[in-house]
Amino acid sequence: MVEVIPDLEIGKAAEHLVVADLILSGYRAYLTEQGLPYDVVIDYEGRLYRVQVKATRYAKRMPARGAVGMGYLYNVRRAGKGGRRKYPDDEFDFVALVALDIRIIAYLPFEGKVLQTINLRPPGHRPSPRMERTRTIDQFPIETAMAVFTGKRPVLTPRAPPLQVVPQDQGVLFDVA
Repeated sequence: MVEVIPDLEIGKAAEHLVVADLILSGYRAYLTEQGLPYDVVIDYEGRLYRVQVKATRYAKRMPARGAVGMGYLYNVRRAGKGGRRKYPDDEFDFVALVALDIRIIAYLPFEGKVLQTINLRPPGHRPSPRMERTRTIDQFPIETAMAVFTGKRPVLTPRAPPLQVVPQDQGVLFDVA
């Protein structure tokens, strides 16, 4: 029997995934203490960048102009249980959006134009011609987000394919290619 994992533990798992992803992408990254308005710090070229981590356990059904599809929904402007507090624009530099079921992270600069909620589709989603603004979670690497602050062209590092989760009844937790 699998226990239901509490939200606090899910948040911790997402923070650790972000730090691991950043380190494997060549950045220095550290978890922060509880109680700060950001979860992770990136030390890059002598400057510290603050990262707020938002996670979702799995894709959910999302209606979109008559069509229903699967997607990841993130509330990025609110803090705390139930979104009691709104984040000011200067509280952190990036938001890391984690899809825990597929272990993919989208990094976005946190600026005044960031919306209240962000909907991202799973990798490989093909939008209809009417929905050309639809984005997938794998379209936002850290290099692109960092370029907003550094002014440098992003140099994208090749990513290792995500681990493939195998059903538990097979006796193997992860299939490593």
